[in-house]
Amino acid sequence: MVGPAGSRTYLRRLPITAIAATILAIVAMVSLAQRIPAASHRYDDLDFVTFYGWWTDYSSGLNPWVGQSKQVDSRPRLSRSRDCNNTPFFIEVFSPLARLDQKTAFWVWEGIQVICLVAAVLMLARESDPPLGAAPTIIVLSSVLFSRQFAGELVYAQVTSILLVLLSASWFCARRERPAAAGLCLALAALVKLYPVTVGGFFLFDRRWRTLGWAIAFFAAGVLLTNSVHWIELATQGMSVSYQKVAESELTVLAFVRRSVAHFAGTTIAAAPLSAVIGITALIDVALLAVAVEATRISHGRADLDGLLFGLWVALALLMSPLAWVQETLLLIPAYLFGTLAAWDGFQRRDGTRKILLIAGSVILAACIATALIKALPHPGFAMLLASYFAAALILRARVMQPDVR
Repeated sequence: MVGPAGSRTYLRRLPITAIAATILAIVAMVSLAQRIPAASHRYDDLDFVTFYGWWTDYSSGLNPWVGQSKQVDSRPRLSRSRDCNNTPFFIEVFSPLARLDQKTAFWVWEGIQVICLVAAVLMLARESDPPLGAAPTIIVLSSVLFSRQFAGELVYAQVTSILLVLLSASWFCARRERPAAAGLCLALAALVKLYPVTVGGFFLFDRRWRTLGWAIAFFAAGVLLTNSVHWIELATQGMSVSYQKVAESELTVLAFVRRSVAHFAGTTIAAAPLSAVIGITALIDVALLAVAVEATRISHGRADLDGLLFGLWVALALLMSPLAWVQETLLLIPAYLFGTLAAWDGFQRRDGTRKILLIAGSVILAACIATALIKALPHPGFAMLLASYFAAALILRARVMQPDVR
């Protein structure tokens, strides 16, 4: 029998990361077990009821992008929005869920999100340079599972985890020299939600021409296979619907500029001068794009910083999106993960060069991560998204100025 002294010796030998991983895994499982029942009523609430209505209309031969001359109920007592601003690919691919009853379809949808989130984190951890071990991977996954963003995704039945796994798979495949698979995954992400097309800049400015070429080809094929007429209808009618909803968003550059212009013009958000909104948004987007392009240029060939650069471009895609919600900040996982690893590695080398940049970026990034995990803190919005972007850029800049000595 092992006495108290033997127990203390065993605990001292047990790695702290294994203890932390075990505790966090338990907390994450308890949190998930509480959140799933709490979201059980959301099958008949936003946003899932809207998706289900569009899928049902489409499966019944109706056109969700064009308003009907008279109200036609493809399924009685099903409430839905007639103004579809999602892509034809999204509607086409997921419309088979309309064959299930609404509650069953909701739980299938939620299950898909959980599986995609787990798969994305595992891919990011596996392809980190160097790959994360089992305990650090469990810590990262557990933190994500009890984050506020994931809780919001479950409640509002968002598509963010699907986007995350597709973008992560694109980066994963590119790292393993599989340009066709990488291009396919990027194209699928863009076909589902459009704004991930910005992540194509990661491949464009890093001169990964084959991956970019495959992505363009697969995207074009996806548009043709899901009826290009519907894409035109999305551009002419669905985009105007999205612009109206920007007033409700608190996340992107466009939403921030529109509120600011309305404030200084003394008008309502809906009446903000369109030319001023578009012009200022374009200027800010170009400035943010220039940061990512420069980061790509200076870090070219640095395999150890490839993940952080990828996270930077994903954050940029979110910032430049016309319409995105707080739950979609779940896409910041690559920036958070690789930014933390890059900062830790930089401090470990004890190189005093550019330490101020590294410290500043790390402090900002730590504050951003805290908002994702601590409910008592203000909910992450545009300011936090912008801070995350610049924190990742600062850490990357500081690390580029330190030689890769591995």
